Amino acid sequence: MKSGFDNLELLEELYSKYQEDPLSVDETWRNFFSKLDTDSFLSKESLTLAPLKPAYVPSAPADLRVYNLIEAYRTYGHLRAKVNPIETHTLPEKDLLTIELYGFNKGELSALFPTCGLLSQEKAPLLEIINALKRIYCDKIGFEYMGLQRPELERWLQTRIETDRFRHTLTIEQKHLILQYLNKSELFESFLHTKYVGQKRFSLEGGETLIPMLAVLIEKGAEKGIGEFVIGMAHRGRINVLSNILNKSYSDVFSEFEEGYIPNSFAGSGDVKYHKGFFATVQTPAGTKVKVSLTPNPSHLESVDPVVEGQVRAKQVQINDQEHEHVIPILVHGDAALSGQGVVYETLQLYRLEGYTTGGTIHFVINNQIGFTTLPRDSRSTLYCTDIARSFGAPVFHVNGEDPEGCVYATLLALELRQKFHCDVFIDLNCYRKYGHNETDEPAFTQPLEYQIIRKKRPIREIYRDELIEHGMLEKYLAESLEEDFKKALHQAMGITKLPPKTTDESKKELPQKTTHESTKTNVSLQTIKEVAKKICEVPTDLSIHPKLANLTKERLSMVEGTPPKPIDWGMAELLAYGTLLWDGTHVRISGQDCGRGTFSHRHGLWMDQVKERTYFPLQHIKADQGLFELINSPLSEYAVLGFEFGYSTAWPEALVVWEAQFGDFANGAQIMIDQYISTAEQKWGQKFGLVLLLPHGYEGQGPEHSSGRMERFLTLCGHDNLQIVNPTTPAQLFHLLRRQILQPIRKPLVVFTPKGLLRHPQCISQLSDLTEGQFNEILDDPSQNKQAQRLVFCNGRVYYDLIAEKTKSNVSNMAFIRIEQLYPLDKDRIKQLIASYKNVKEFFWVQEEPKNMGAWGFIHSELEQLLPNDQHLHYVGRECSASPAVGSHAIHKKEHLDLMKALFERGEMPEWKHQMMRA
Repeated sequence: MKSGFDNLELLEELYSKYQEDPLSVDETWRNFFSKLDTDSFLSKESLTLAPLKPAYVPSAPADLRVYNLIEAYRTYGHLRAKVNPIETHTLPEKDLLTIELYGFNKGELSALFPTCGLLSQEKAPLLEIINALKRIYCDKIGFEYMGLQRPELERWLQTRIETDRFRHTLTIEQKHLILQYLNKSELFESFLHTKYVGQKRFSLEGGETLIPMLAVLIEKGAEKGIGEFVIGMAHRGRINVLSNILNKSYSDVFSEFEEGYIPNSFAGSGDVKYHKGFFATVQTPAGTKVKVSLTPNPSHLESVDPVVEGQVRAKQVQINDQEHEHVIPILVHGDAALSGQGVVYETLQLYRLEGYTTGGTIHFVINNQIGFTTLPRDSRSTLYCTDIARSFGAPVFHVNGEDPEGCVYATLLALELRQKFHCDVFIDLNCYRKYGHNETDEPAFTQPLEYQIIRKKRPIREIYRDELIEHGMLEKYLAESLEEDFKKALHQAMGITKLPPKTTDESKKELPQKTTHESTKTNVSLQTIKEVAKKICEVPTDLSIHPKLANLTKERLSMVEGTPPKPIDWGMAELLAYGTLLWDGTHVRISGQDCGRGTFSHRHGLWMDQVKERTYFPLQHIKADQGLFELINSPLSEYAVLGFEFGYSTAWPEALVVWEAQFGDFANGAQIMIDQYISTAEQKWGQKFGLVLLLPHGYEGQGPEHSSGRMERFLTLCGHDNLQIVNPTTPAQLFHLLRRQILQPIRKPLVVFTPKGLLRHPQCISQLSDLTEGQFNEILDDPSQNKQAQRLVFCNGRVYYDLIAEKTKSNVSNMAFIRIEQLYPLDKDRIKQLIASYKNVKEFFWVQEEPKNMGAWGFIHSELEQLLPNDQHLHYVGRECSASPAVGSHAIHKKEHLDLMKALFERGEMPEWKHQMMRA
């Protein structure tokens, strides 16, 4: 196929002369080239690939004018495509495609012109060329692929569209298969609507074509060697997809609609039926087996997008799918959510990033042309809901839901495109929703005219069935027989739902895991620690690292090999935790903003060559058979990146998956992921995972946005042993905590409030023996063992070091400090034991650096007060309630800190003070 026109070399030669001396060419060419200069139409590449700005050039050569017209249809033809099944008015002729704009007049319609490779013949009447362009680009598929700045992709797609579109035909068997899936899709929905009147299910009616599209994608994908598909979608059509794509039994689906239904797959509270996920091994009509999973999704539309990408990435890494060709993500969007939810952009931003890419996603948009009750003109500023795709060079195919064969063709083309170019592809399925936002809604309140059209619509299944019958491709009796057989199967499944649910041994295996306070063996032999330390501090001879980093590696090595070893700091303890897990074969993945060196330059898990600027990760070079290590500087995103890591951890629960916030405060940018997934996924969906969140936390006078990890928010999410909330105060505690996350027999998400100022605090250190002999302690007793103390102070986090310093300064001897390192689940028995060991205590205190309405106080005071003897009360010492997490003035911060210390250390025995403390 030709992509240019015959006179291109001559034209370029004339243009070169024109550039050297405009007077050296004929006046007609001077006028022509001056217009091209205005349009930046300067090279052979731009002639063949770039979208043109229309220009009226009556004196241009015929082949150039035709080429411009063809390029216009390639670029703007989708604007005339008949993709809307509920079109209320005829689309006006677009000015961008009028022939006059390209130097033609109606008298030339019968004249012969070069076809520029569009048709098989070299020349054809202009009208024939235009009709061919309309058939290709203005029929029931609108192709948006020009101007993506991906020349090879555009050329390939152009060839496929302009040749295959004429020849593309389906076999009778394929047509029957499409009808079969349309039968399943539409009859299943109508059955539910009849049997379960008024129940919400977010029907797919009006967009039933999605089912044959997904079915064909999975079938053809399996033929091409794809072993697994992971699907993420919101509510609309989910139940249909579960039943007709993943083969979830109809009886199970119907059971969930019955009153009194109680889930028995796991002992959690479950979720509503249109949020649930499912996994199945599906056998295609050709007999190939392929894994298909539908990821659970809460009501937060599009929040599942990064979760799916993370799951796919983990699965690809597990099977060493380096080309990203065997596990494929599929995302099914709603039109309003796609254009309105910011997480869509955040997720798309990941698709080419080395640590996050999955090799391209196939996107289906169920374009109902309405968001809840809002029309597109009120919900987006762009022409299409898919316009975000252009930002990432992703082609878009706009298809008509009432053209099932065209929809299937676009799907197959999308699959081929994704596999060849590893890009995202969007299929915009223009359809409608038969009912309102859900089956209890009355859409005519806000869209009366639209729903007058919809209520007169025949089902897509009937339209396609009658079309096949009319063309002699299906016998009417056979169509009726298929419909009756399917209805009969639904009725039979309905009868099974009356049986009581059975509890199987398999379901017992999925009971939620209860945490225990039994210690887990996490210490490591001295020999292994020395081996790991040597490797992570070893600088290759061909690597030029920063001088400060060279000194740091020597310092860190002396913490293990020194005579005697120097104290171990936070950064070294953390690296040794990762290194010893890697030594044993555990996969460790860490991501976050600036996590390579750490926001506070404490980690340095990534070394940068100062000459060649190449990266080196010491933890990847411990030994030959070590676990896979990834340390990834993430984009400036919390929502999508945390969602990605959550998905990764659910797909690979045996791995240590860590997400680090730049500051703990910034985690609130991912609050939806924390609330709807991380804290609830086990109870709602039975998912077991061990994702770790590192949230830098501590009051050093750095202002409201750099102090608090919002501990109080995480503590309010705690219930049913769903989270582990830890605020460790020593490097050894962090070492054992990270190792415990993998070595303990359960999988629970771990939220760690990590320090900032303590990273280099001279007292925040551990000894090498703490790593070789110790374990993680959920509660730490006062190291002074002052059992005669009369005042017992509970605290957690960095304030402990301030209290110890003030105790030394004030020469106070009747006070002991107990650190609650793990706030949830709280080891009450251990606390009771410690309280009982202090027999002379007369007063109990909780001290925190956070304001009273923040930090742990709101959670801990009732828990601790139950454990105090003789109806004692727990006194609060800390900052007053505040709207802001911290003050913005360092001077005020220091005054508040001084007042906090005085409240505990410089108070008298006056009744007035006691009264105030009791009241607090």
